[in-house]
Amino acid sequence: MKKILLAGLMSCLFMGSASAKNLETDVALGMASLMFCTTFYSENDMQIEGAIVGQSMTAHRNAGIEEMVMSKATSDLLDEHMLKYNSANKEQKINLCEHAIKFARESDFVEANAS
Repeated sequence: MKKILLAGLMSCLFMGSASAKNLETDVALGMASLMFCTTFYSENDMQIEGAIVGQSMTAHRNAGIEEMVMSKATSDLLDEHMLKYNSANKEQKINLCEHAIKFARESDFVEANAS
């Protein structure tokens, strides 16, 4: 179930038209972290943290991240990021998710792309 959820959420990062804007690497990795950590926090009953990353993920999706395309280099880095998360133990995932919360608080993607 978890893999299906992540696959569905990740598909939004890979779709886009030829006229779409390029997705910056840090935003792609940050969005992936938000997705991973939404699931992680839910599975570990960490409601406050889950709300932070979940709201940020929704805001990024509403700001148009789904219409953007990524470069091959960004896609490769995203694959590495996914492997790192998937091979992490619980303590390492908590550390990775702290970075997702930082991204949620500091990302200017939503403001820059909202209209």
